[in-house]
Amino acid sequence: VEEGALRGITYRRDGESHQVQCDQLVLAIGHSARDTYEMLHQAGLDMEQKPFSIGFRIEHPQGLIDKAQYGALAGHERLPRAEYHLSVKTSVGRGAYTFCMCPGGTVVPSSSEENKLCTNGMSAYLRDGANANSALLCDVRTEDFGSNHPLAGIAFQRRWEEAAYTLGGGGYRAPAQLVGDFLQGVPSTGMGSVVPTYRPGVNWGMVEEALPAFAAPVLKEAIGAFDRRLKGFALPDAVITAAETRSSAPLRILRQGDGQSAIKGIYPAGEGAGYAGGIMSAAVDGLKTAIKLVESL
Repeated sequence: VEEGALRGITYRRDGESHQVQCDQLVLAIGHSARDTYEMLHQAGLDMEQKPFSIGFRIEHPQGLIDKAQYGALAGHERLPRAEYHLSVKTSVGRGAYTFCMCPGGTVVPSSSEENKLCTNGMSAYLRDGANANSALLCDVRTEDFGSNHPLAGIAFQRRWEEAAYTLGGGGYRAPAQLVGDFLQGVPSTGMGSVVPTYRPGVNWGMVEEALPAFAAPVLKEAIGAFDRRLKGFALPDAVITAAETRSSAPLRILRQGDGQSAIKGIYPAGEGAGYAGGIMSAAVDGLKTAIKLVESL
C-alpha cells in the first residue's frame, strides 16, 4: 500500500510466496477466513462488529416433514422432498429461525481450526437421505461479544466451538441431545428413533453447555413455537447437534459508496466482507461489486 492505495499483493502457493502488482482487488473471502481477517485488520482495513447467530443443527425424519407439509399427498412421486423456513421473535426479544434447511440431507463437520468444532448441513443431489436437517439459531448481538475490538465476534465463535469440541469428547465428535431431553433440561444417554447422520459420530449429553447462557431458553421457546406451525417439529426423538456458529460473518469490512475500502483499490465483497447472509445474497453483492469496479474504469 502506498499513499493509501493498493499497489500489489503477496500470496502463497505450494509453500512459496509470489508477488503481483495490481491496483484493484476484489476481496471475496469467506466468513471463516479468520487468519485473513487478522491480516487485513493489521494492514489497516477499517472493520466493525456485526451481529450474527448461534445454535445447533436439528434432525427429523424426512417423512415427518413431508407429511407435515404435504398431508395426504406425502410421498407422491411428483413432489420433491419437503422443506421448511421458520422464524419467531421470542418473549425475551431475541429472534430465532431455521437456516440452511437440508431435505434428505446430513449434518457435517465444518471445523476450520484445530480442537474447535462447528457443524453445518448438506443435501446430496437426490435428497434421498432418511433425515431432514436445518440450523436452528438465535440472535447474537454485538454487546454479547464482551469487547469493542472489531475481531471480538471471532473470539466469541472460537469460545463456543472450543466448548463444543470439549463436550464432544475430542476427535471432532459432536455433542448431541434428543429434543425431548433438551426441552426438559436433562442429558441424553443415547439415540431414539432418529439416527444422527453426523460423522465421525456424536457424544450424547447436554448441548446447551456448548452455547452461551442466553441461547438455550430462546431455542427451547422457538421449538415449541415451530411445533405449533409444523406438526412434529418438537418430536422428542429428533436429534440436535452442536454447535452451529457460522451463520454469517461476525464483522463487516467497511466500504465507501464506490464499493472501495479505506485502502483505495480494494473492493470487499460478499458474505465474508459482511454484506451478505447466504449463497444468493453473496452472489448479488458480487455482481454489485463488479459493477462498481467497472464504473471506476
